[in-house]
Amino acid sequence: MAYSLSNIDEAVDGKYLVVKNRTGQAKVGTMVHVMSAKQSSDGRIDMGYRVTGTGQNYTARFDSIKDFCNWARPDTFIARYYECFDANEISRYIKINNRTALTFCLPIIAIALVIIWIIFGALLGKTGAAPIVIGIIASIAAIAFVFFLYKSSKNKIKMDLYKKVSASRWGVTIK
Repeated sequence: MAYSLSNIDEAVDGKYLVVKNRTGQAKVGTMVHVMSAKQSSDGRIDMGYRVTGTGQNYTARFDSIKDFCNWARPDTFIARYYECFDANEISRYIKINNRTALTFCLPIIAIALVIIWIIFGALLGKTGAAPIVIGIIASIAAIAFVFFLYKSSKNKIKMDLYKKVSASRWGVTIK
């Protein structure tokens, strides 16, 4: 999911989920509260933030607004229920939400199509046009399955986190 700011002042007093490692900064999966941000004359951004869980203050320098947006993004769901989740759940959530059709589906589809057409290519000379038709149907089914897997993994991680929050906070179990 792409996120972008038009002005760095919009980031001040916002809570952001760190999604990318930077040396000497908060770890991936950490919720941070941006306390101050100013753009210097050379275009770099100096940002002061506080780690929500520990209260530690940090400062970071980013080359651009885009660099900051690649490092952290707003996530109201995680911000609201941050204390209910452990680091592994948050990092899994980040990993799955960072997937795009291009980075997740395309490589799997390419491999699946190569395998399908190698299998049906071997059968092509023996039985005529039937392997071509079956290969096309198998290709469409493989593409549909990969997109289904992509969408369901995003829904499943969010649902798993909702289940955990509802059970711990409200005593409601979602099945």
